[in-house]
Amino acid sequence: MSFFEELKRRNVFRVGVAYAVGAWGLLQVFDVIGEILELPAWGGKMILAMLIIGFFLALIFAWAYELTPEGLKLESEVDRSKSIAPQTGRRLNRFIIAALAVVIVLMAVERIYFAVGVTPAAPGSGTEAHLEIPKTIAVLSFADLSQAQDQEWFADGLAEEILNALVRVPDLSVAARTSSFAFKGTNKDISEIAAELGVAHVLEGSVRSSGDRIRVTAQLIRASDGFHLWSQNYDRDVADMIGIQEDLASSIALALETTMDPEALAQMAQAGTRSVEAYQEYLRGLQLQTEAFVQSESPEDLRVAYEHFERAREIDPLFAEAHVQAAAYWKVELTPTRSDSGSSGLEPEQQLVEYNERIGLAIDNAKTEADRVRSLADRAMVDLRLQDSKRLFEQYLEMRPSDEFARSELNTVLGMMSDNATLRLLLESWKIKGETDSYTASEYINAAYRVSDASEAADFGLRALQRWPNAATILYQTHRTLVWAGRYREASEVAARYDTLVPGGNPLIRVREACAAGDRAAAEAVLQELNSASSRDLSSLWLVHNALGNESEQVELLRPLEQSGVPFQLAGFLVYHKFDPRPFPSLMTILEREGIDRPPPAVPPFRCPPPP
Repeated sequence: MSFFEELKRRNVFRVGVAYAVGAWGLLQVFDVIGEILELPAWGGKMILAMLIIGFFLALIFAWAYELTPEGLKLESEVDRSKSIAPQTGRRLNRFIIAALAVVIVLMAVERIYFAVGVTPAAPGSGTEAHLEIPKTIAVLSFADLSQAQDQEWFADGLAEEILNALVRVPDLSVAARTSSFAFKGTNKDISEIAAELGVAHVLEGSVRSSGDRIRVTAQLIRASDGFHLWSQNYDRDVADMIGIQEDLASSIALALETTMDPEALAQMAQAGTRSVEAYQEYLRGLQLQTEAFVQSESPEDLRVAYEHFERAREIDPLFAEAHVQAAAYWKVELTPTRSDSGSSGLEPEQQLVEYNERIGLAIDNAKTEADRVRSLADRAMVDLRLQDSKRLFEQYLEMRPSDEFARSELNTVLGMMSDNATLRLLLESWKIKGETDSYTASEYINAAYRVSDASEAADFGLRALQRWPNAATILYQTHRTLVWAGRYREASEVAARYDTLVPGGNPLIRVREACAAGDRAAAEAVLQELNSASSRDLSSLWLVHNALGNESEQVELLRPLEQSGVPFQLAGFLVYHKFDPRPFPSLMTILEREGIDRPPPAVPPFRCPPPP
């Protein structure tokens, strides 16, 4: 008898398979218990090492011993005519088949769990639960636990850099920063926050600084049961803060079992600079920029943030993200439809020079192809090469599907192109995510009334307000959508809620309310207030003239933009479907070059009655 046949006769192969299946089950049990008890990672490695050693011992034991009716005996002492090895082999076969069936069931359950998750329903949704993709995460602002309370810039900046890194993972959906950072300083339970944001996982952390040492603690929490999937403490020199950020981002992505391999994750998590000083300036800028977007929308906050980005790129001229953020400041300055523009004091042509310098450096120093395409799309947008910009943004979003800010920029390009067919496809994505994410909900309401049924968009806005009753932006967008749908009574109720939440109200809401009520005098009084204000809000002035039906005033108000030498400034008004570009020959030339056939301007149904 050959050695191979003897191994089969003594059931050595069957023992090896049975041992391997049983060991796998034991490791799964330890994984669950270890997660509950938060046991250290080395415990699993130790058990694995012991099981490997035991595997070889089991094979040796199966070769040397045989199970008989009288018990275990050395194989050499067993009369082969009385051997029950065949029966033992059949028992082992049945055990292996049963164990494999259990393994298959467990793997199927695990796959289903990670394919769908159940979270609490949105308040007022009318349902108790809904299914969601579980590879979703919200990154909360990190807490500053330093004794001097002077590390908020690092805590917030670090959290945003981790968020920005996770956005780069294709199969991971990340809650927008304006949504997740809105919970800063609240005492809400993690499960409540996750339910409001519609995510399965939440990352929270803290920062503590003392002298030249910094301690960062981070926990990745599964919202369904509150268990820590991963946690880590970093106690290092301040000089290693870049390494902390990079390790955090890649470790979190690995813990969520994304499809990216470790090498790709490490590249994704790179900070983009090895200069700690440049990185610190960059994080300070991010923190101020986020405060401006989430809280104050102050042009001055953006200006101070820009100064930090400028210092970061001066320290490290190869720091692409610093160039990107500095360029973004000048893009805001070039956009008169933005209420936070106008802090630089430079003429538009000089603003364009500053923008082009920085976006060019961002393109030249981009660390990945996706980053390069993103900046190319941005520059094409400002150059009004709209077809190119659309193509590049779509190419970028194929690589980075979770970047909602880039999707918002694509929305702007599509609005300028009057490409309503593509915009409707984009809105379907926002409509789904907007059920649980306040940022995308606001974006959906802002765009949907222009290209779909205004009343349906208004219903979506009212549902969003049940979930986020104190969201001023959603209140504003929902009010506008209601008046476009002709639902004036409901609009007035939303306007009253807005006035209660925001002292002084909003002039555009007041004008729409006045015009819907047929009170032209009240609307003209708001126009007079805007004209006498210390800072001239060009966009609001134009919108009020449009509501009043003052056609010649609308044209004359924007004529200086056409003469500024920067076509992008005037083209920004193309996002308004009620804007008529025909009185502006230079703009019409661009639309013709881009092959854009713009429909006639929409007329607001609430437009004020003409003057007597």
